[in-house]
Amino acid sequence: MKGDEFQFSIPEKLEATTPLFQSILELIVMTLKVPHLSINGANKLVFLLLSGSNHYEHLSELGKMFINGKISLEDFLPNLQSNTNISDATLIKRKGKRIYGAKRLRNYVSGVNERLQDVLLTVKRCGGRNYISHFKIINHNKRHLSKPKELAKMIKTGEIRSGDWFIYDGGLKSGENLREGRKAGVKVVTRLNVNFVVHRFGKEFRKEGILRGVKAIKRTIDGVSSTIYEFKRCIWQGTMGNLFLIRGEGYNDFIPLFTTALNSKQETVIRKYKERFLIEITNKELKSYLNIEGNYFRTKESNYGLFFLLCLVYNLVQCMHSELPDMSFKDVLERVSSYLLYLDPPKCVFTIEEPFERLLRDIGYAVPNKMNAGLTGAMLLSGVVAT
Repeated sequence: MKGDEFQFSIPEKLEATTPLFQSILELIVMTLKVPHLSINGANKLVFLLLSGSNHYEHLSELGKMFINGKISLEDFLPNLQSNTNISDATLIKRKGKRIYGAKRLRNYVSGVNERLQDVLLTVKRCGGRNYISHFKIINHNKRHLSKPKELAKMIKTGEIRSGDWFIYDGGLKSGENLREGRKAGVKVVTRLNVNFVVHRFGKEFRKEGILRGVKAIKRTIDGVSSTIYEFKRCIWQGTMGNLFLIRGEGYNDFIPLFTTALNSKQETVIRKYKERFLIEITNKELKSYLNIEGNYFRTKESNYGLFFLLCLVYNLVQCMHSELPDMSFKDVLERVSSYLLYLDPPKCVFTIEEPFERLLRDIGYAVPNKMNAGLTGAMLLSGVVAT
């Protein structure tokens, strides 16, 4: 499927494995039709041609391929052109016991302890849309990398390329990932803590000292008036960068932004950081509309396989979204679902067709003739075109 700048396609490495390709393709279509259904539920309602056990096996195989680096989400978007990467972590509710990466953690939104998985998502920005390029289930023990170390690893391995923007929240920052970004030529933008300490010319500087010693700059960025204090060529935890203290109109406190993009203007850095909140919309859409929470998969491979599948579906809907810019993600998904169900209804529909139509007639509802309705629609459409 082609958009303005990219296309969604199945990579050759997946097509070569025919049973896996058929299973994944059927699961993608099933998820688009009924995002809220599990594989077992879809199998009971005859949405699937292959057996549930077959799909479970191939989902684990897909997860294993992703873990071993044999396949990636970007393989499905070969022409995606983007130089802006945004990372954020989100907690996903899980059910069952002994689930890979799931811990009893405190959910600070609800205030209760829940079984949660900590997932680190990375998206690329293209054409005003988010496309998921990578994800990682964070296992909170000493044998696995922490979230800041995972970000540093992405830079080291070249997944974030030289010249790219890499934006993430202050909770994910570390001296290591900033150093790696500076070394690789990556333009990192992140937020420092309020009680930060930076160095310049062998002296320590805090927020209060910078506000007293630096002249304020007034800028209007995207229609919002902001006060900016610019502190160039300072060092935070061994990395040189530019520090900007920004306060928008109507706010009391300053946001300290630190970037390794030494030659970038204040407006550019601020606009880039403002894009960070857009990944939170991706988190919400995955949870609310693609049902990423609540599954019962336990093993590492099956968890990665399921998340990979849902990220594929998300990117596919975003490709369709680029063709329908006036709709929301939810509206596009609902229309794609309706179209697929109209095109290929499940077999369970036909088992209730006759008795349900009789019931509708009994209560006075005129059941439309499908063939006549289709012909009437075609005639009306041709009439509009003719005029």
